[in-house]
Amino acid sequence: MTDPADRFLEERLHALARGVGVPVVPAGDDVRRGRRRLFRLRVAMAGATTGTLAVVVGVTGLTAGDPKATEPGQFTHPPTSLPSAPTTSPSSPTTDPSAPATERTDKGGGDAKPGNQPDADPATETTGATDPGRTGGLPGSNDPTGAATGGATIVGTTHGGGSPGHHHGPSTDPTETPGASDSPTTTPSGDPSTDPTGTPTSTPSLPPTGSTKIRVYQVLRYYNDVLAEHLDSARTHLQPYDRTIDVKSTRTANGHLYALGSTYRWEDGGSPSGLDITVASGWDQVDWHCGASYSDWICHAGADDTTEFAEHDGVLQVAVAHASGQIVILTADPGSTVDSSQSDLAQAAADDRLILPGAAPVAPPVIDAAAFAAAGAAQLVGTGESFDQSGLDRSPWVRGVWTSAQGDHGTLAWTVEPIYSRGRFTCLTSYRTCKEVTVDAFGTTVHVALLRQRAGGGWLVQYDGGSYGVRVYCSSPKFPRKRAYAFITQRDWQPDR
Repeated sequence: MTDPADRFLEERLHALARGVGVPVVPAGDDVRRGRRRLFRLRVAMAGATTGTLAVVVGVTGLTAGDPKATEPGQFTHPPTSLPSAPTTSPSSPTTDPSAPATERTDKGGGDAKPGNQPDADPATETTGATDPGRTGGLPGSNDPTGAATGGATIVGTTHGGGSPGHHHGPSTDPTETPGASDSPTTTPSGDPSTDPTGTPTSTPSLPPTGSTKIRVYQVLRYYNDVLAEHLDSARTHLQPYDRTIDVKSTRTANGHLYALGSTYRWEDGGSPSGLDITVASGWDQVDWHCGASYSDWICHAGADDTTEFAEHDGVLQVAVAHASGQIVILTADPGSTVDSSQSDLAQAAADDRLILPGAAPVAPPVIDAAAFAAAGAAQLVGTGESFDQSGLDRSPWVRGVWTSAQGDHGTLAWTVEPIYSRGRFTCLTSYRTCKEVTVDAFGTTVHVALLRQRAGGGWLVQYDGGSYGVRVYCSSPKFPRKRAYAFITQRDWQPDR
């Protein structure tokens, strides 16, 4: 203290304190007060510990068995019943439930090796990533006629898996992608380490849709058991599903699972290879290029019109369309030692137990590509005009060059995309203007958009029906749009399942 007035303050305070009498407190009261303080402290500590344990147990219960936050681990929709369980031994559970699984997530699954695929096409642009080859789908497309292209999954892909949407077209057309979706591209990591389990002794304990809470790993283990029943009942080659080794592929959007698959290990004398399965809600969710004009796949039909085989890049694939509209694709990797015959693979893929878990999205019936192409050529191309078709696939998607009687010409394309996944019209940033036009006395409304020059120019029209979004695109402003209005609003393009 530097103030002279406060020089002796401390001494005065001590003198004042010595003059104050200290109250006498009985020792018993002092002990009771100390005990009450100790009791309150112990109660507070016990309460805090109990609350912490409750939080930990709750979080563990919610996340146990599915540590990936980005994958659809559980579904609480009403369950879908399955036929009886397979009779082979169940796949072995993961040795370490907490270990991370090798996975591909496609928001929207498969990565069959495409052949000579064209670049993006304004005839099939929507709001997702490009996936040349097909139209329709869940997360993405880059083609103004409405064929969505996908790749997310929800998005890396397996052989035979596919994006929720697709598109096509040569590079001379607009290639701008309004939005991109992630495409799973993860490949299996590590060498197979699990030994065959020998002769089957029991049946799977939990069908994939046997409860209201569905765990993806249990479903993939169930798929493995079903395939073993058909292809390797003795478990000599097909290894049980192990989530820490076997690649998982999913395709999701808006809380729905559109495709699910995995690559299982097939071993023969120490030479490992892969057997891939993809179960999808419809053709729009898989990359299947049979019948496409740009594809170099070698394809042939199976015993009936629901089965198709494809060979490309050393890969053998079989696709089976189930009565529900769901598609099952089995793929034997290049150099695979999978020695099952094509008929055995087809029989396995046709098993009714191979379905998506829970309340899976339902795809509409497929529109015949040849009929769609012929109808478009007949109704969109007038007398004295010509149409030189350059692209076709089973989406269906059709593309070519239109020439008028006066010599005007431009790209003309028409396609469909399922409404259930992401076929509805969206006004993109690549469009200069968007508007709705009423085209008949019944109040039928179509969407009309003018494209920016950097997106290829021209215009497109789309009608959103109950099953499909039907779209026509033309790069020439001379093309009469009223023809397109009549074509896209036809009832024939809205089949019901």
